[in-house]
Amino acid sequence: MTHLSCDYALVEKALSDMRAAWDASGAGWRDQARHDFAHDHLEPIELHARQAAEAMRRLDSLLRDAVRQCL
Repeated sequence: MTHLSCDYALVEKALSDMRAAWDASGAGWRDQARHDFAHDHLEPIELHARQAAEAMRRLDSLLRDAVRQCL
C-alpha cells in the first residue's frame, strides 16, 4: 500500500508546529516587520504546503483505487 497518508500527515503536523511557534513568537515581536515576514514568507509556505498535502491525499486515494482494481 502507499505511504502517502503518512506523508501528508507529516506535512500537516509540520504546518501545525510552524504555526504554533509563529504564534508563540508574537508575544515579543509585534511590528510591521513581523507582519511583512508573515505575508512574504509564512503565508506562501502555508498555502503551498496545504496544496501539496491535498494533492498527496488525492494521489493516495487514486493509488489505493488502482491497487484495488488490480487485485
